[in-house]
Amino acid sequence: MSDDADLEAALECQQLLLETSLPLVFETYDDARQRKVKVPVVLLLDCEDELGGQIARGWLGDEAVDDAIAHHAAADLSDEETTVFAVAFSLAECQREIPPVFPYLEPALQPPKSGFLAVSVTAGGASVLIVPDDARP
Repeated sequence: MSDDADLEAALECQQLLLETSLPLVFETYDDARQRKVKVPVVLLLDCEDELGGQIARGWLGDEAVDDAIAHHAAADLSDEETTVFAVAFSLAECQREIPPVFPYLEPALQPPKSGFLAVSVTAGGASVLIVPDDARP
């Protein structure tokens, strides 16, 4: 596969992770708003992806991630293809903390005109996506 095809496939996986996780994404966003987080950005991590899993393990610890993956595998979660962790941070925090890890995301970390931002980490990389308000399940 060419580099362009690999990149396109990764972008599709990142978008699909977001689309299949919308209830969790909105729950995380709503929780951040209740906690008065200014301009929340939802980070969505595929815990079974090498990079997403590494980030999740750094935040939650190996045991918590391993337990979540085992629970996901044992449960009948046919609509969820992978183990997902979501957390929200302020846009300011994301603008400071994400570019050192994902420099290519820096230009996209701007407040959207409507909706909110989500960073989807899977397929060995990350994408910044806009979640429209009308996408709420």
